[in-house]
Amino acid sequence: MPFTLHITVWNILRTHKKKAIAGAIMLILLILGYRFLTAPAKLQYVTAVAQRGDLRQTVEAVGTVVSERELELRFGASGIVSNVDVKEGDRVTAGQKLAQLKAGSLGASVAAQQAALQSAQADLRALEEGTRPEDIAIAEADLQNKRSSLESARQTLTSAEQNIMQSEQQLALLKQEARVNLAGQVLTSLSGLSGDLTTIENSLSTIDDVLARTDVNDALVKGNPAAKDDLQRQKMAAVSAIAGARTSAANVADDYQTALSALGTARSAADQGSRAMDSLFSLISSLPETQYFTASARETIKASIASDRSSIQTAASSIASAHSSLQNAAASYDTKISSQTSSVVTLQGTRDKAKADILTYESAVRSAEAQLQLKRAGARQTDIDAARARVRQAQANLARTAADYGETLLTAPVSGIVTHVNIRIGESLPAGAAITLLGESPYRVEMFVSEIDIPKVKLTHSGSIELDAFRGTHMQLRVGDIDPTSTEKDGVPKYRVRLDFVHPHPELKIGMTGDAEIVTGFKSDVVSIPQRAVIEDDTGKKIVRVLTDGETVEERPVETGMEGASGDIEVTGIKEGETVVVLIKK
Repeated sequence: MPFTLHITVWNILRTHKKKAIAGAIMLILLILGYRFLTAPAKLQYVTAVAQRGDLRQTVEAVGTVVSERELELRFGASGIVSNVDVKEGDRVTAGQKLAQLKAGSLGASVAAQQAALQSAQADLRALEEGTRPEDIAIAEADLQNKRSSLESARQTLTSAEQNIMQSEQQLALLKQEARVNLAGQVLTSLSGLSGDLTTIENSLSTIDDVLARTDVNDALVKGNPAAKDDLQRQKMAAVSAIAGARTSAANVADDYQTALSALGTARSAADQGSRAMDSLFSLISSLPETQYFTASARETIKASIASDRSSIQTAASSIASAHSSLQNAAASYDTKISSQTSSVVTLQGTRDKAKADILTYESAVRSAEAQLQLKRAGARQTDIDAARARVRQAQANLARTAADYGETLLTAPVSGIVTHVNIRIGESLPAGAAITLLGESPYRVEMFVSEIDIPKVKLTHSGSIELDAFRGTHMQLRVGDIDPTSTEKDGVPKYRVRLDFVHPHPELKIGMTGDAEIVTGFKSDVVSIPQRAVIEDDTGKKIVRVLTDGETVEERPVETGMEGASGDIEVTGIKEGETVVVLIKK
């Protein structure tokens, strides 16, 4: 069956060959059309190349030649008059200084901005010229010095650690020598200590015996009732001190320091016991005689107390003698040990300082190595670009400051004769013209500027006009007057600006018109792109789409500067020669 079907299809194709070919072509065209209609649209980019060069900002409008022979000259700023250099009737030339306002610190600011520009230009030249061999040699020498200092600190640390080890060994030997040589003295000093403490303790029991007598209590009640409690407290304190001295003596190790400490504790306890017996003797001596406490009883008790007090004093003297003997025997060893301990502490300070110096010098070496690598590598293009940007910034600052300073100067826009001087030194500016000038040429140019562009125009600006009657000739102009209020022109508020010819043109006629422009800004050596290429992202930041490989678009943040007359704008963040996207077509 399949074989039969195959023969049938083949016979049909042979019979209707032209129709089969036409059908196949139609089918292919339908498939291609479907793919074309359903394929995603390819994006098309309208691009421009970032250019580096000079950028001029201008304000343009139609200019008309008018007759205004007498010029009313005004300052571009307000203030106090500091100089008036002309008087009525003086003949002046174009550009001659007529008067000046107090400029304050503007003159110094201009000088400072000039110095800043020179410094920025010097930095740029230094980066472009690269690192000098002398600078690299200095960096290498600095690195070698820091490495030498680091090695010296390491040697100091090694020497200090060895000296510490030797000093600690000598200190241990001294302590061992003192312990061995004073062992016999320690045994001798402690041999009678227990008996002396027992003697003192037994003698103190006399206090209880005396205070327990009936006749003594009778005298205490009548003479000094509080003395009994005070005396018992002294006795208990002495007994407690004796118990502490016994504990210290029992814990004496084989070194003389603990023996000295125990003997010192026993000596203090003996002194407390002696003071308690002295207090008892003084109390009995001071009690008044009573019916029961007679003079005879007093003397008997005093004799008993004196005997016990003598026993305590003898025991205390024995303890003190033992303590002093051991102390004297150990004095020479203590001096040597103290001196050797001080030596160890000094060496430890030297070691710790060496460790700190090593950390400091290691950091200094790393920093010097990095500095040397930077000098050997030379300046990066990004550093050069940043230096160029600083030069442009300094140029802009100087231009702005110079323009502000220029507002304090009044110069003659054209040659002529001074007809009126309405200002005096020390006075504020008048409401009207400061100086009136009768120009040699009776012609001026009048143009009307929109409210968007008028803030850019200053009295210090210059410009030119190409009159329709003199095509190809650009006549130089200087801004002479700016109306402070607007004028309706074709239903739109505009501001009248009058410009004076730099050179006289007697061939002109009143009413001639042409294309006039005022140069309101100029920057040299800046990167510019079409203003339409600058857009804002979702956060409101300015970005430019850069076409990196013919297809990939990279959004890059930029900062914009001055707008040019041709629709270009100054940008930072884009390099010269990069392709930017002006428009994307789908």
